[in-house]
This record gives sequence, C-alpha cells and structure tokens, in this order.
Amino acid sequence: MDKMVGRTASPAPFLADYTFYERHEATVGHAPPSRIIEAVAAFDMRADPVIDTLLRVREWPERLLQRLGGKHCEPFDLSAFTPLQRDDRELTYGLAGRFWRTDFGLVKVADAAGFIALTRADIARLVLRFRVLEDGRDEAHLVTETFVDCPSFGTRALMTPYWFAIRASSGWIRKRTLAAVAKALATTP
Repeated sequence: MDKMVGRTASPAPFLADYTFYERHEATVGHAPPSRIIEAVAAFDMRADPVIDTLLRVREWPERLLQRLGGKHCEPFDLSAFTPLQRDDRELTYGLAGRFWRTDFGLVKVADAAGFIALTRADIARLVLRFRVLEDGRDEAHLVTETFVDCPSFGTRALMTPYWFAIRASSGWIRKRTLAAVAKALATTP
C-alpha cells in the first residue's frame, strides 16, 4: 500500500520537518517484532534482481563518468546509510547528500548526533524508517517510511524533479523489500 499522507507522520528527533514523504506497508506474518527488525537489518538490496537492476539504472550516469576517467563509485545499498536508531520494533537509517547528482553527493555522517547536527542549506537529509505494527490478531505489519528534508529553496528546487522522477522506482524498491522480508520470515523457523 502506497500512501501520501498529511503531516501526521513524524521523523523526530532526526528531522525537525520534511518536504517529501512516502509510506508503504505489508503484512509479514506472525513473527515477533524483534525477529522482523532483524530480517530487515539482514536484507541485502543487491540480492534482489529487480532492486539491483533499478539501482544499476540509477547508477548508470556515474558509472559512465567513471569509465571516462572519473573517480571510482561504490554500488549504492543500505551500507551508504547511517544507522540512527534500532530497537525491537523500529530500525531507522539516515542519508545526507545531494541525491539529484549522478554520484548522489553523499555526505558521510558518523552517527545519529552527527545526522541531527547536519544543517547545511545545500544538503538534503533523508530518514528511512522501518516499524513493526501489530493488528491485535497476532499478525504483524511492517511499515517503511521515507522522509526527505530540503532545508532551502535551492535544495527543494533540485530535489523536487528528482523526487518525482524516482518515485515509482523508489516505491517498487520499498515494496520488494517488504515482500522479501515477509518471505524470509516465512521460510526461516
């Protein structure tokens, strides 16, 4: 399920506000929340052929520049994110950069405190959160939420067309991630 919602979701304390928001949810079975979060943390985006293909398409311009003598680029995956918070029901990552650039313009951030303190007007910050919700019937739901903060007119102007260009593939990646986690939970005791 893909929903654009009002300002009811909050990325606090990692972002004070956000410009863009995306939410997806899937039923993942009867596993305990801590096991679900562990499955999310263990998920390898590049092992899924559809996600890997979508990421390769996104990386194509930078790989072309690399072949023409540019700097080496690492494949993009969850290792590019900064772990911000984890408990038995939630796993939150942060990413900072100029995502609209061919190289993502990533800014390395050491930890949650560094992510919160990063307030440069030329840098967008993204929070990717996975939360486990239970429906009272012992079925768990895994929700993924993406929040993007563009702190200036310039970052909003650059991020807006990029957001709309990648929105469909980003949603597909999130849905495939949820499905893969559900499958992993169903096949492990």
